[in-house]
Amino acid sequence: MKSSRTRTVKGRTVQGKASPSPASGLRKLMVYAPIALELLMLLRRSQKARTQKAGRGKYIKARKRDRALDFMLGQAQRRMKGRR
Repeated sequence: MKSSRTRTVKGRTVQGKASPSPASGLRKLMVYAPIALELLMLLRRSQKARTQKAGRGKYIKARKRDRALDFMLGQAQRRMKGRR
């Protein structure tokens, strides 16, 4: 196993470390994105059920913010289904 290099910069010892490649960041994003999407969908579904129980009817129009969030989650879910 290779030992890491150390160097002194203005009196401080700094260990040299290879910076992660941009591809590894994208790979992490592609791994965690479906998980985060599923969690957001579960949270949104539970929030919808809670508002219906609180007296808002089934046929009352949702707020603009809620419609926008539902649209974004739906689009993301559709696009991620093709990559499974």
